[in-house]
Amino acid sequence: MNPKRGPAAPDGAGWTRRSLLQVSALAGGGLALGATLPLGPRLAHARGGPAAEAALNAWVRISASDQVTIVVSQAEMGQGISTTLPAVLAEELGADWSRVKLETPVADPAYRNPRTKTQFTGNSESISSFFEIMRAMGASAREMLIAAAAAQWKVQPATCRVENGRVFHDPSKRSLRFGDVAAAAAKLPAPDKPPLKDPSQWRLLGKPLPRVDVPSKVDGTAVFGLDFTVPGMVYAAVKLCPVFGGKLRTHDAAAVTGRPGVLAVVPLPDGVAVVAKSYWQARQAADALPASFDEGPGAAASHDGIMQIYRAAMADGASWVLTKPGTPAGAALPATLTAEYESQFLAHAAMEPINCTARVDASGCDVWAPTQGQELAQLTVTSLLGLPNDKVRIHRTQIGGGFGRRLIPDFIAQAVTIAREVRRPVKVVWSREDDMQHDFYRPAVVHRISAALDRTGQLTHVAHKLVSPSILQFAAPRKVTATFDPSCLEGLYETHYEIPSWKVESKLIQVPVPTSVLRTTGYGPNIFALESFVDELAHHQRRDPLAYRLALLRSNARATTVLSTAAERAGWAQKPPAGRHRGIAYANAYGSFLAHVVELSVSAAGAITIHRVVAAIDPGIVLDPGITVSAIEGGTAWGLSCALTSEITFARGRTVQSNFHDFSVLRMHQMPPVEVHLINSGVLPLGGTGEIGPVTIIPALTNAIFAATGKRLRSLPLSRHGLSLA
Repeated sequence: MNPKRGPAAPDGAGWTRRSLLQVSALAGGGLALGATLPLGPRLAHARGGPAAEAALNAWVRISASDQVTIVVSQAEMGQGISTTLPAVLAEELGADWSRVKLETPVADPAYRNPRTKTQFTGNSESISSFFEIMRAMGASAREMLIAAAAAQWKVQPATCRVENGRVFHDPSKRSLRFGDVAAAAAKLPAPDKPPLKDPSQWRLLGKPLPRVDVPSKVDGTAVFGLDFTVPGMVYAAVKLCPVFGGKLRTHDAAAVTGRPGVLAVVPLPDGVAVVAKSYWQARQAADALPASFDEGPGAAASHDGIMQIYRAAMADGASWVLTKPGTPAGAALPATLTAEYESQFLAHAAMEPINCTARVDASGCDVWAPTQGQELAQLTVTSLLGLPNDKVRIHRTQIGGGFGRRLIPDFIAQAVTIAREVRRPVKVVWSREDDMQHDFYRPAVVHRISAALDRTGQLTHVAHKLVSPSILQFAAPRKVTATFDPSCLEGLYETHYEIPSWKVESKLIQVPVPTSVLRTTGYGPNIFALESFVDELAHHQRRDPLAYRLALLRSNARATTVLSTAAERAGWAQKPPAGRHRGIAYANAYGSFLAHVVELSVSAAGAITIHRVVAAIDPGIVLDPGITVSAIEGGTAWGLSCALTSEITFARGRTVQSNFHDFSVLRMHQMPPVEVHLINSGVLPLGGTGEIGPVTIIPALTNAIFAATGKRLRSLPLSRHGLSLA
């Protein structure tokens, strides 16, 4: 089968990771999000919204039957954002929560993150970036509804109020449903600065709401990417070059074209796809398809060789330097204590493997995918097909785990390429092995930290050098230079520790494997190193690790409150039961403050029993206590996997690990009890909670192991050191 091809790719040969990077560099420019978003009616009709719905702005529509539709701009990946963000808007609107319906938008500038000016979900930014906008949009719509009702009643708007989906005029004891006045309200100008409710008036926020995404996940009606179907759809499985940067050399399509259900064999730059009537038919044929690859120079890459690049860079000069005001210039101060730390390469390993459904026809291109980056996906496809934006429609399905992997649209470009070739809708599904062995990995990071103390033992200077490949090179390339990636320094240049002299050096390196963002971004590796080193300083000074940290954070009330709360609830001041030991760690990350305390015991054979985990978090305002607790509990589990067993290594240019049997994650029976204590400081802007959970559990764990064994473990995972969970 060799149907006529559609428009050629820019280079005439399809897409590669290099061309993907070039296309992704387009992301980051464009329109800023307007304060009043006067785009609602256009957007509603463009999406096929019923004419009976009145769009008060781009985020909320109300039907004559009193149905309130709220747009959920951010991807639901299990973090509960499809509950919390709509609740923020509904709170200000005064809507009846039981009559709210949610809608996922296609790629559209109206739903860009106001800070980054691009439409994506990640970096724990959904609440911190959209909280104020959702409040403003809800309040704006509320005031428009009040104005329309007041005009109908011929009364002053100030004498009206809203509650539970109705506008009330108490003096005359009249009321109207939102649906009764929505059409008239949509014709009114949006107010510039609508008044916002005081938190004391909140009825939805601050309480644990039932998550709106859970029922469909329980009863099986939730539509993830793997669940999505479209009439006439066929399936594709891929066979990719096992070496990063390799290319397809030869393939024998005739060897599989006679198999049951096989419809086409489509060559790709780095592999080949088999298209069939079912996924299993496509998968079996792809596995059997004879193919050879030009592995290129990447075939020589090994894990030891990659780590040698790190060591050489550590010995080399720094690429980028940050010094705290007052830090002496010139010669370094003599070091009293020096230590090196290493975090490992990690795969995203989401439960839902990579998949995407695409259709290319005369109307343009439709993509249905579990994507975190709708706009980057749209840019990639428009470049690939030579189509304008309005001809490329990116539809987001529910996502069975993202962790940053689904920001990168390589799998979307692949599906579009195949669909263009076969001229019918195609769902591409990667196997678990495809997913794990062709990832964009969280990079390994190596740190060297030195400290100088004066004669009295006071800390006077810290020098911190880290070596890492870029984290943002594919997700946000415009933020990266040849020597600087801001994500690589997260948690270091904004630390709250009061150290008189502080110097941070960063060496950005090139490695022969693709690296990108993964949950905790730079905070994870950096806080592991920093909090381990602070613990080492405390023990060097023979001081209690909690008291030492509190002294270094003495001017920051939020930090000391979080640390003290976690310690108090863990019983830090009391001696633990015999054989048990505790470790503590603190971080400010993603705008939130978090501390973990781990209580454990370690057997002579190296078996770790975690008896108790206690966490305290201050995100500013806890919008939903249930979702916040779940985020920290889940982050704790994820962090323990990273700390103990998970690791990606390389040999002959290939990823060694292939599935969960050799990329081990925490099992249910290994999960320790976790207590999460919430702190409402009331500070704005709000912090995120989706990514911070794993950040402090890892150093709290290793610090507790040191307290138990006297051995300082400075590299991850801990399985390298013969340790495992009991």
